[in-house]
Amino acid sequence: MSTQPTVLITGASGMLGRALHRLLLTSSSYNVVGTGHSRLTVTHYHEHFPPPNNDTAHSSPSAAAAAADSLANTVELHKLDLLDHKATTEFIQHHHPDIIIHCAAQRYPDAFESNLEESIQLNVESTRHLAQICMSQPDYRPHLIYISTSYVFDGGVISKEFPPYVPTSVANPINNYGRSKWDGECVIRDVMNVAKSNSDCRGRGIIVRVPLLYGEDCIQLDESPALEMMKVLLPTATGTTIKKKKIDNWALRFPTSCEDVAKALKLMIDRALIDKHFDGTYHVSSPHGITKYGLLQLQSQLLNV
Repeated sequence: MSTQPTVLITGASGMLGRALHRLLLTSSSYNVVGTGHSRLTVTHYHEHFPPPNNDTAHSSPSAAAAAADSLANTVELHKLDLLDHKATTEFIQHHHPDIIIHCAAQRYPDAFESNLEESIQLNVESTRHLAQICMSQPDYRPHLIYISTSYVFDGGVISKEFPPYVPTSVANPINNYGRSKWDGECVIRDVMNVAKSNSDCRGRGIIVRVPLLYGEDCIQLDESPALEMMKVLLPTATGTTIKKKKIDNWALRFPTSCEDVAKALKLMIDRALIDKHFDGTYHVSSPHGITKYGLLQLQSQLLNV
C-alpha cells in the first residue's frame, strides 16, 4: 500500500486537469488519482476501482519523470460521474484522498445554456456533495481545492469595478456560468463554516479563481477560450478571404498558462498536506492584461498572417 499522500483530481481529462495531473506525475511525492467523464482522452480507463499497484510511477524522481513523459497521453483515468453521488462517495472512500482538486465543471457557454439544469448540477451540486463528503469522513478530512473563475466578476460592465481583481473584490456574475461557479464557492464556504462552528479543525476548503486559460496540449482550439479566437485568423493563414469582424478592444483579459496554474496548485497541495488550517480564496493569474483585439494581434504575429 502506498505511503504517499493521495491527490484526487476531478476533471483530469480537461485542459487544467491534464496539466496538473502531468505535473504531479513527475514527482514521486504523490499517489495521483485522476477522474474524467464526458471528455476522457484515453482509450482505456477503469470504471470505478483500479488495480492497487501503482509503484512503478513512484519508484524514484527520475523514474517518475520518465513515466510522466511516456504516459502523459496514455495514463489511465477513472471514469466517474460526479452527478452519481453514491458512486462518488464510494470512489472517495475507496481511494481515501488527502487532497481533492475539483477541476471538473461545465464551462462551455453553449453547452451550459443548452443543458442548464445538468450544468448547474455539475458546477454546484457536485461541489456541495464533495464538500459534504470531505467533512463527513469519520477517520480523516481531506482538503478540498475548488477551481473557480474570474467570471464571478462582471468585468466592470455593471459595477464599474474593472480587473485585475483581488480575492476580496465584490462578486457580481452576469452569466449563468459565472453564477454557477459563484454558487459553488458559496457552497464550499457554507459547508466549511458549519464545520468550524462545530470546532472541527480537520478538513478545509480552498477556492482558487483562475482567468482565461490556455494549454500546451489543447485537443482543439475551442478547448481554450484564449485560443478559440484564433479561428478568426485561420482563413487568412490558408489564403482565404474573410469578412471584416468587430473585435472587443476595451475589456482586459489575463490569459494564463494551465502549466503555470498547475505549479501554483502544487504549492497549495504541499502546504495543505502540512497545514490543516490552510484555507481561503486565492487568485492565480498572469499579471499581464490584454484585450481580445490585442491578443488577436499577438496571435497574428505568431502565425505570420
